Amino acid sequence: MDTSLDLKFTEKSESIVTQLGFKDLKSFVKNQALFMLMARIEKYEAENKHFEAKYHMAFKAFQAKNEGLHNEEIFTEEDDYLDWRFAKETIDRLKKQKQELEYA
Repeated sequence: MDTSLDLKFTEKSESIVTQLGFKDLKSFVKNQALFMLMARIEKYEAENKHFEAKYHMAFKAFQAKNEGLHNEEIFTEEDDYLDWRFAKETIDRLKKQKQELEYA
């Protein structure tokens, strides 16, 4: 897969992105990528807040509670646990990517 930009595209794009207030194509791409990362972080943080409100506890407490149920199966809570864990892991990953991109 060719990831380079052809010269014609770059020339046409540069004038558009400078009109939009960006220094160059690189700063535009970086800005848009950061914007998309922040939007995804907000989405998963909202999901995290939803579960905190639903269970009236933080994820770590819910995780400990869930792991303490050895022989009991509460499918709704198990599903929520998996969704909540995914949201928390995704927030951490996206925040790391955002920080890496900010200093790139």
